[in-house]
Amino acid sequence: MTAQIPLWVIPAFPLLGAILLGVIALARTKSEQPAPEAYIGALAVFFPLCSFVLTVIFALGLPNSGLTQQMLGLPGMAALSSGSAYAETLGTWIAVGNFKITFGFLFDSLAKVMLLFITGITTLIVLYSLGYMKGDKGYTRFLCYLNLFLFSMIVLVLADSLPLTFLGWEGVGLCSYLLVGFWNKDRLSCKAANKAFLVNRVGDVGFLLGMLVLIAVGGTTLLNYANLNEWLLLVQPQGALAYILALAALFLFFACTGKSAQIPLLTWLPDAMAGPTPVSALIHAATMVTAGIYLMARLAPLFVFSPGILDLVLLIAVGTALWAAVTGLMQHDIKKVLAYSTISQLGFMFMAVGAGAFNVAIFHVFTHAFTKAALFLGAGSVMHALGGEQDIRKMGGLAKKLPSTFLIMLLAWASLIGLPGLACFWSKDLILESLRFEGAGSLLFYVAVFTAFLTAVYMTRLMVLVFFGKFRGTNSLAEKTHESPIVMQIPMWILAVGCVFAGYTSLFRLGDSTMYIAVLGSGAAILGLVFAGIYFSKKIPKYSGHSELAGFVKTWTFAFDTLNFIAVILPVRIAALVLGWVNDFLRLTMQMVAAIPHICAGGLRFMQANKLRMQLALTILCVVILVYWLLIFIR
Repeated sequence: MTAQIPLWVIPAFPLLGAILLGVIALARTKSEQPAPEAYIGALAVFFPLCSFVLTVIFALGLPNSGLTQQMLGLPGMAALSSGSAYAETLGTWIAVGNFKITFGFLFDSLAKVMLLFITGITTLIVLYSLGYMKGDKGYTRFLCYLNLFLFSMIVLVLADSLPLTFLGWEGVGLCSYLLVGFWNKDRLSCKAANKAFLVNRVGDVGFLLGMLVLIAVGGTTLLNYANLNEWLLLVQPQGALAYILALAALFLFFACTGKSAQIPLLTWLPDAMAGPTPVSALIHAATMVTAGIYLMARLAPLFVFSPGILDLVLLIAVGTALWAAVTGLMQHDIKKVLAYSTISQLGFMFMAVGAGAFNVAIFHVFTHAFTKAALFLGAGSVMHALGGEQDIRKMGGLAKKLPSTFLIMLLAWASLIGLPGLACFWSKDLILESLRFEGAGSLLFYVAVFTAFLTAVYMTRLMVLVFFGKFRGTNSLAEKTHESPIVMQIPMWILAVGCVFAGYTSLFRLGDSTMYIAVLGSGAAILGLVFAGIYFSKKIPKYSGHSELAGFVKTWTFAFDTLNFIAVILPVRIAALVLGWVNDFLRLTMQMVAAIPHICAGGLRFMQANKLRMQLALTILCVVILVYWLLIFIR
């Protein structure tokens, strides 16, 4: 059956949905009648659901299921086995002389895993949005952006070459700008959208430079994933060639630090919380931030054959995970806590990449998607119940008032911190194992274990302050607190089931972890939750605009903003100022040079004025000079 269905149909559905919803939104711009939300909502959910169904059909038809621990002759690399795949070339994109780029789609085991949760979870987020965004004036436009986001992400994953991946890469960047700044009358949202867009554009320079290096090495042929990986396995580059390829890998990894929020380009992601909560769930769980992990997994042989790059990835990943975990412990905004948690968990995924366990990284992408989506949608449910309140210091005691939301977030919390048997336990356990036995040594391994302990601490802090103790908000707000509508609860419960069972999926055929790693990882989680449960149940932070830690928190949180300002923004501003002065000087010089003939022409024009006596006198003078000159030479 799959042979009769072209791959391009998968992204075509959300693209069609985006176009139809966009037309409806434009047509109703000046309409004073309320939008028919039921029909528009059904349309918005239908198209992502169709993409998900098609992905399932292709996944079931793919002979080789899952990501394996197969070794393809590459030392230290737990490679991704593509096995059988569906591929189709749609045509020629660019053809200029010898420069030729085709575009097409590739559906293999890696694309299958990514698309299953991308299309599935995005469909649930769109369904959740029908209740969360109900009554918003931009209801239709918002759903249009969600469909466009899904289209871009599907193109990114299905692309068979780097240029087409870059097209989807830029597409999700554009959609994140539109969605984060959706409430564009809010100055904070606009600034956050600009920051997300610009920081990612900085990273995208690395993507372009990486492609240029590959073209310099082997032409446009190496931009195709299959050709590149086949060539690398055949040549097994060493010496100077390996270091040139390492430069390409370094540029591409820099692009990944932007899209997946790693040091140094990580500061945009917490600010992106200014958008509607479904956007936070979409960006953090199912789409944009996983793109960097996906790209590195797709280019696994390139990174393995690039000397020193995976070690750098590992160091940055551990540093990012630890920094974000400490930062998450300081936050009072419920969405900011989860945002820094995402950055930290992305650090864990990059740890697996740095250790050469690309399949384990994708496994954690998969389990984390369910967990973080459930947490963000749960946070949105809490905010919906409290009239938009986000400060966890003004919450408390909501377990009784919001029992369904509490149970969903409880399962997601237990999964994220890695309690035994739940989804993220299995993937986190394998990441720690890869660090211990394949990574750069025991030091980074124990730093990762400590970070897992901090994860349990800041997540337990959130749960205690939100759901336990006494309600710390106003009495009027307490009386209005209510559970979310069913259209919001259904997606959350489906995700909660994934938080429990996603780790048992047959998509991954992975080796068993050692008992030592399992005990250590679980022990860190249990120790963290016990410590945080006891400490924060007694020490409830009071709401105050100032505190003794406020200065430190601000310095720590915005450390990388400051670093980027000093290292990038300030030098660019100084260079722009100097170049502006140079430009002014050159313009003044050119104006002076141009003024000289203008002045001379003005004088000559005056001399050529229409005055008979002056012309006659000049003629006589010239005749006298000519005669005098001739007499001299005749002699």
